[in-house]
Amino acid sequence: MNAFLAISQSIKNWVDNVIGWLSAAMLLVLTLFAMVEIVRRYIFGVVFEWGQDAIIVGMISAVALYFGVTQIRRSHLVMNAIIQLLHSRGYYRAVGFLKIIVSAIIVLFCGAIGITGWPTLSYALERDLTTYSLLIPLWPFYVLLMIGFLLMALIALLQLVEDLISFQRREYLNTEIEVTTDV
Repeated sequence: MNAFLAISQSIKNWVDNVIGWLSAAMLLVLTLFAMVEIVRRYIFGVVFEWGQDAIIVGMISAVALYFGVTQIRRSHLVMNAIIQLLHSRGYYRAVGFLKIIVSAIIVLFCGAIGITGWPTLSYALERDLTTYSLLIPLWPFYVLLMIGFLLMALIALLQLVEDLISFQRREYLNTEIEVTTDV
């Protein structure tokens, strides 16, 4: 069990560091590009035809990649008031059990979205779908969305096993509640 926990933590650290940095870099570059486009439009009266499409598709892609990082921190799909109420009333076992249930639901939901995205991806490739400017193909966007959901499902799967180990070891009795949790 300790070996799994170590491997799980190293995977989560890698996702947090690499994917988190990549998403942040994408958002920074796209924000700067959006500001350049604003200056070009309102001062010089010109824009790139594909600029708005690139910013929209790029930012949604960056957010989709960041899904895994938010799941690592258990700050995605937060219902903090309920979990804090249960914890403050001493229902530690219920909190531990709910974390298991919610992690399983996230695995199923995000995994299903990631896997069922293949038909959309193949459709975009077959039809050569592009954005409104007709310059940016949509298939990379769909790939990044699928990666984002599958990454979130993977992290939730790791957390599910961690939660099961914690529940089996009865660690819910002596652990403090996280500031945010996914229950």
